[in-house]
Amino acid sequence: MKKRIVVLLLAIALLIPINIKAKTLGEYRAELEALEQSYNENQASIARTDEEIAAANARVQEIYIEIDTIESDMIDINKEIAKLNEQIIGKDKELKDLIRYYEFSNGESVYLEYLFSADSITDFIYRYSVTEQLSKYNDQLITEMHDLIERNNQNIKDLQEKEESLKGLQVELNEQLVILGNQRQALGDESIDIMDEIEAQKAIVQHYEDIGCSEDQDVTTCGKASLPMGTKFYRPLDTGYITDEYGYRYDPFTGVWGNFHTGTDMSTYSSCWDCMEIKSVATGVVGTAGYSSSMGNYVVIWHNINGQDYSSMYMHLSDTYVSIGQDVTKDTVIGHMGNTGWSTATHLHLTMLTCHLWEPGSNCSYPSDTVDSRGYINYPSSFYVDWTDRTSYYD
Repeated sequence: MKKRIVVLLLAIALLIPINIKAKTLGEYRAELEALEQSYNENQASIARTDEEIAAANARVQEIYIEIDTIESDMIDINKEIAKLNEQIIGKDKELKDLIRYYEFSNGESVYLEYLFSADSITDFIYRYSVTEQLSKYNDQLITEMHDLIERNNQNIKDLQEKEESLKGLQVELNEQLVILGNQRQALGDESIDIMDEIEAQKAIVQHYEDIGCSEDQDVTTCGKASLPMGTKFYRPLDTGYITDEYGYRYDPFTGVWGNFHTGTDMSTYSSCWDCMEIKSVATGVVGTAGYSSSMGNYVVIWHNINGQDYSSMYMHLSDTYVSIGQDVTKDTVIGHMGNTGWSTATHLHLTMLTCHLWEPGSNCSYPSDTVDSRGYINYPSSFYVDWTDRTSYYD
């Protein structure tokens, strides 16, 4: 529910008088334009947030692919290391066999036998060179393989570090996505609130346009000029009876004396209480309609009876059929009897005020300007005495 309505309903529930400075139609229109600008800015923020969410999601998917690539590279490097280890084992065996060939056996050196069996000094030098080079080659090959294995191990270490870094970035991006998601939700909720305010503001502007207010005219002035005149009040139910009076009483929730009842309660003998139509007590204009935790579904109608301002307030309705600015007559159905809000049974709570409650520029306050509806509407004098129409007179 939009913030302005929440403030209004809290004020109603706490019985705080609300005084609103009168405005012109132009000021209401400027407020509408400001709300529409705020909505456009909100939509731009939503679009930017959606782009950030899409980019973060794309980066998360890229990281998944990079991690898969790194893990695949690590598998290939480990295979290469295993292959090199097998080659090293083979070369190590060859080298050991060569060394055995060099070793002395039975007190004679095979190495020396090989050298001194040369046919000439040239052959001797050649044989010496070959054995020495073969030994050096094997040593060099093994050293190179060990170096390559160390480089592969370093590659694995680097890949592992990169993988950890990517996983950390992935966590960070996921956290960012949560934040962006919450931000997107908040912006969406704000968008709904602003749209609700825009619709309400449009209804206000349209209402004052319809009744002929000019841009610079005080809406209170032009509003009064448009209020239909009436001469009397009628009972709000075709059939019914009084169940509680205006004034101090026992609190129905606590049973303690001292609760001030701001209206007249009535119900009906009908077997379908919540099917009972509630009608306006006189010709007028709907000032507001809504819901609060205390009043439930409610409607406030502004009247001008013989030149005097009045308000009638209908509480605990099961539903409402009218909206702000709507003209009503005594025969207009505004809703049905209900049990919403602070209510102990299906009934209508009717409050009367000698001013226009919550009208812009009005000093009308609730409950100080409430009056006993019996002073303006004729009812049977006793509780639970049924009436069968809206006009018959009772002593």
